[in-house]
Amino acid sequence: MKPELTEKQVKEIRALRRKAIKRRQMIVLSLIVVTLIVFFCALGLHFSIFFTLIPIFLLALVVIFGIRASRQAMAWEKKVSEAAKKSRQEKEAKFESDEAPTYILPAQQADEVQFRLERVESGVKSMDLKAFNHGNGFNRQEKESDLEKADLL
Repeated sequence: MKPELTEKQVKEIRALRRKAIKRRQMIVLSLIVVTLIVFFCALGLHFSIFFTLIPIFLLALVVIFGIRASRQAMAWEKKVSEAAKKSRQEKEAKFESDEAPTYILPAQQADEVQFRLERVESGVKSMDLKAFNHGNGFNRQEKESDLEKADLL
């Protein structure tokens, strides 16, 4: 798995892309000028007009490679935005998971016992509620083993 890019690296990549766009624009303009010069020289100096196909071919290559680079840049930007969105959602989910829900189970008489779900790191790994007897609460004779099963000791 590739490491995530930092904001500084993303900004550098975007700056490099802008510079590449400027270079391609300058190349395209110079090829258009060269094409026009070759065309008018061919008319005035009476050599073949087909020599204008050379700068036209180079112009087409630069445009094709520019389109390709643009598509790659759009795909990369989409990937970066999805990764940023995913990291934001993970941060929000982590923030929301800190507030675990509380479940109220029926207890002995009218008192209510609340169990809170917590992370594994907190010490509570699992709870075995089989020992819970709806009529009498926890069985008295298995009290210690039930607490050990629930990882409370």
